[in-house]
Amino acid sequence: MMKFTFEITEVTGEYGHRFPLLSANEFPFIRCQVVPTLPDQYDTVMKALHQRGEYIVTAKGRTDFCIIQAGGTKDGHQLHITQDNYKSIDRAICDCMQAAADFWAIKTSKQP
Repeated sequence: MMKFTFEITEVTGEYGHRFPLLSANEFPFIRCQVVPTLPDQYDTVMKALHQRGEYIVTAKGRTDFCIIQAGGTKDGHQLHITQDNYKSIDRAICDCMQAAADFWAIKTSKQP
């Protein structure tokens, strides 16, 4: 898997809620939204996101957040998807989202 680094910004959603946005500095330059969850609401949140058709990524052992693709790319980068490259771009997006989940898990882990 590629190595990814992320720029973190805090964004206000359309309903006034604030959430972290992780923007990948490397291809595919996608933006990943951190969706906070409470452990007792985790299954409900996951079900709702699945019903919306979201591709959801989680970090192993964590039920306090998940990652969804926020749409668009960092700094207007374009993804030129064709029949010849769609599988490699899909793999890059999946890898990037998993890296975002792992990055956020480490960033927010409770250190002794």
